[in-house]
Amino acid sequence: MESPDLPKDIKIVDAYLKSNATIKPEFKPGFLKGVTTIDTEVLLRKNSNEKSMYSKVEKPVFESYKAQLAPYYSWSNRAQAEMSVWFPIIWE
Repeated sequence: MESPDLPKDIKIVDAYLKSNATIKPEFKPGFLKGVTTIDTEVLLRKNSNEKSMYSKVEKPVFESYKAQLAPYYSWSNRAQAEMSVWFPIIWE
């Protein structure tokens, strides 16, 4: 997943994969001259504790988000971006 595929206020480290997520490959001819992406649902952490070094640890709050996962070889072809190929899993 690349950061351009996330809402502006979400960092790549705040995206989690659901353990029961449906994963669907889809060829997109208009995306980077033809790329197969993976469409799935991720959980976005809405209350990151990165505000200060000694902030109170709170239970995470997650929001579902329909996401497009771009393959690693296509990284940074849209703009400079963060990318993650490994996601923490939320077991449901």
